[in-house]
Amino acid sequence: MKCTIGWIIPTLLATAAMQVQADEREGGRLNVAFTDCTEFVGVAPVPESKARVLVPSQYQLVVDDAGAKLVVRIAHCQGVAVNNRPAQAGTVAHLGIMLYSPDGTGTDPNTAINNYTLTYASNVPALVDGLRKQGVSAQWDGNLTYEVTQTSATNEFYAAVSPDTPDAVTWFLHGNVAEPEIPSPFLANWWSYSKKGEVKMATNIEKIYFDFSSTVSFFTARASIIGDLLGGNRIYNFPLSFRGKFSSGQMAVTRAR
Repeated sequence: MKCTIGWIIPTLLATAAMQVQADEREGGRLNVAFTDCTEFVGVAPVPESKARVLVPSQYQLVVDDAGAKLVVRIAHCQGVAVNNRPAQAGTVAHLGIMLYSPDGTGTDPNTAINNYTLTYASNVPALVDGLRKQGVSAQWDGNLTYEVTQTSATNEFYAAVSPDTPDAVTWFLHGNVAEPEIPSPFLANWWSYSKKGEVKMATNIEKIYFDFSSTVSFFTARASIIGDLLGGNRIYNFPLSFRGKFSSGQMAVTRAR
């Protein structure tokens, strides 16, 4: 028995070390499994001219008479597993500008969305590190907050994003959210571009439950890229909102030069 254990343990350690090296090799594929999640997504119009400055010219903005579309998303999951590592509870938060699909995927507006990433924050270290290696300007936020407080009348919602970096965009959400009940598949593509190339973060959810009646407001500093985009420091009750709940989702992160 001692001989068997003595052979197995070094083998497992060597295999784990090789897996970590493969996971973190620059340019390697990044896969993330999300389990038992709830989220809030808010969409609001912003001036097309200001949005255009923030998004590389090769991407086509979704624009209507009200302007381009700012997308605010935050999701909390009981399990976030990066490249088959042990899952941990975690939160992700990102801001973006809605796009027409750059690659022909996610074209149905009822079951998919494409966004250009302006900011991305998480309290899951392996996720932040993995995205940075791909070229995404992901930020660590150890104080990332996501709260749903049940009351007799409604569910109060509060979320706060404050990454610990000098140039970080800080923001928070507050309002009331409803329980999601409408099932749908969904594909969310978040795009990013840097000197390392184009990164696609594609999250596929086979079944997510939605509610569209939440009333949530957004707040940020005027002296930030988002404050400048809004021409102020808040969005009072998103004109379009999505409260979501899903048991599992898979995010594949790929990069092309």
